[in-house]
Amino acid sequence: MAFVDHEKSFDSILHKAVFEALKKHSVEEKYINILKETYDGGTAQVRNESLSRKIKIMKGVRQGDTLSPVMFTAVLEEIFRKMEAEAGININGERMNNLRFADDIILFAEKKEDLSKLLNDLNREERKDGMKMNKKKTKIMCNEIARKRRRKGIIVDGEQLEEVDEYNYLGRLLTPGNEMAKEIDERVTSRKIMNTVILANHCATVQPPKCAQNRIIAKVQAVMSSRHL
Repeated sequence: MAFVDHEKSFDSILHKAVFEALKKHSVEEKYINILKETYDGGTAQVRNESLSRKIKIMKGVRQGDTLSPVMFTAVLEEIFRKMEAEAGININGERMNNLRFADDIILFAEKKEDLSKLLNDLNREERKDGMKMNKKKTKIMCNEIARKRRRKGIIVDGEQLEEVDEYNYLGRLLTPGNEMAKEIDERVTSRKIMNTVILANHCATVQPPKCAQNRIIAKVQAVMSSRHL
């Protein structure tokens, strides 16, 4: 599978692509026109001692706008509709080749050749809408069977994508064998740090008697030393 990263995806997507995608998703024309009014005519200036000339803004969705993720997702959905769906993995008779959460994308395939085609197709279609895949941060993960075959790596735009043994996707550490030990260790460590900070803040504001402080610290340390948090 491939974990796809982009270079400033929300800032680079073309306005034209957004409005076309919304139309294909059967959004009423009147609502599309309202969005066009809010985006058309937008300009920016750069200050370097003096202001530059006005630069027309023709790409990017607005940060903080609740509609921005929806508009971005609509464009991404159209991109995936254009791609061939033969590649992927079979789940209960259904062919699946991607998981998406906004611009956090995973591509699936049973063969490296199919995964390479998916990545290159995605790269080609995204560029048409102004997006750019970050090849240095896009990673490949294979199972043990694929690793033993020792086939050549996957190349996109002349760059070979790095193969990794683990990847943090949406806060979840993924590995080829779905091992949990390292993730548990990381979560236990994070919990220990958080408990230490909470205890320090509590003692700094409440100031219980010294004997009580010692008992509290001993109790917390005993709990934190256990892996069963």
